[in-house]
Amino acid sequence: MPATSRPIRIAFLLQVVIASLVVVLCILGLAAARERLGDPAATLGAVAIAVLAIAGASWLAYRATRRALAPISWLLREVARWDPQRPDVRALSPELIPGQVCGPARQLAEALHALGERVDACIARERDFTRDASHELRTPLTVIRVATDLIEGDHGLSERSRRSLARIRAANSGMESLMDALLVLARDQGVALETEDFAVREVVEAELERIRPLVEGKGLQLHLQMDAEPELHAHPRVLGVMLGNLLGNAVRFTDNGRISVRLAADRVEVTDTGIGMDAASLARAFEPFWRAGIEHPAGAGLGLSIAQRLGQRCGWPLQLSSTPGTGTRATIVFGTCFAGG
Repeated sequence: MPATSRPIRIAFLLQVVIASLVVVLCILGLAAARERLGDPAATLGAVAIAVLAIAGASWLAYRATRRALAPISWLLREVARWDPQRPDVRALSPELIPGQVCGPARQLAEALHALGERVDACIARERDFTRDASHELRTPLTVIRVATDLIEGDHGLSERSRRSLARIRAANSGMESLMDALLVLARDQGVALETEDFAVREVVEAELERIRPLVEGKGLQLHLQMDAEPELHAHPRVLGVMLGNLLGNAVRFTDNGRISVRLAADRVEVTDTGIGMDAASLARAFEPFWRAGIEHPAGAGLGLSIAQRLGQRCGWPLQLSSTPGTGTRATIVFGTCFAGG
């Protein structure tokens, strides 16, 4: 038995010794009662001795067990005080651990303290990274946006240059949205998101305009059905990235027919007439780097994975239904984040 379990071993040995003594005393008492059979006083005395021996043994065993388990009890009390969201491990600092806490309990307390410090350091690095990345990545994107705005004011631009400029602006806007979405995923779940009231229709129309050149380039039809105009209190760029990924997938896997977007009071649906997916592909659709059709190799296979994780982060479940050769329907269901109807 290792040295770290010495208190428990001692308590166990004490209980064995005490139990043995109880058995011996009981045997001696019963033997004395037999020798003096017929003497009620002797019999009662033997029984009294046995009862006292059992009571004394139980008390000593209780004291020994309590003393052996006291360090574990102290550790459990300290851990029970922790806030699960922000555990304070300072109470488990080696210099604050009572002297009577020794053996495995002290080792466990020191291990928990070290683990807590590592978790705190990881959270601090994550917070610093998201702050620095947000600043460093936004700066060049802002420069690109301002530059394109200035170039757009040049009346001498050819129509071809204006189309290229529009693609640059659309790509820059998409990159800004994607960066915000990835930073949302990088933040700790306990960090509140930057939210605002916004009209879902504006986000949907903006994403449709961004995807329209790709749709028209493939000769597809693009249809928008407005059954409602909900307003949400959430992060608007997150919805834009989710919808943009769904529309991008719809265009990528649709060679003929049309892409339809339906906006309802509690959801937005993207339906295509593309290649569709069978049950096996549908079950793996949200896996990173998974692509349903090898004849459509474009894309890294991250769009649906990112969209699903963003939906989980914001409380917007992403649902998929598909039929091979018929098409796919993707639905973003809004959670309890309505600002109005």
